[in-house]
Amino acid sequence: MRAGCASGVEPRAAAPVPAPAPAAAPAPAAAPVQSRAITVANAGFEAGMKAQNRCALSWDCTMHNDPGSFRFSLLESGAAAGARSLCVERVANEPWMLLTQATQDASLRGKRVRLSMQVRVEGATGGGAGPWLLAQARPVANVSRLAKGTSGWQSLSVELALPADAQVVEFGATLEGPGKACFDEVRLEVL
Repeated sequence: MRAGCASGVEPRAAAPVPAPAPAAAPAPAAAPVQSRAITVANAGFEAGMKAQNRCALSWDCTMHNDPGSFRFSLLESGAAAGARSLCVERVANEPWMLLTQATQDASLRGKRVRLSMQVRVEGATGGGAGPWLLAQARPVANVSRLAKGTSGWQSLSVELALPADAQVVEFGATLEGPGKACFDEVRLEVL
């Protein structure tokens, strides 16, 4: 037994400490998602309105039943971008309005698409207002994202994986229930 060692256990030499492992190389940054824009006519509503202010040029506006149940107008100041945006207000007791364009681009079949836009709502107390996408296929595939209440401009988007048999892709905005909504900067892209 060594002197100064009361336990009777001989001290051992310290085990060698392994050298630290070399630092791992940082993982490569994920490649940004490349998207391809699909043309949206009058996407910023700068081109004006159709006769009798029924809808923005290049867009179709439909309502549940009564064509006078929603009022369409161009917001000439305070647009999200550019000089104008399209505003829609429910003025009669109808449940919904659709602002629509469509494409029959066969290259979109089986692809994922994103629709985004700027949306502003005032008193949207029903379902709300925002972007919607629909693929005419079997079965029909659709998606929407709606803002409710009252809020300033906000960016809303929806994504949809299009079925391989999609014949037509419809896209646009909806207002469901009471209130007013304004739309601007519509963008459709393949992801």
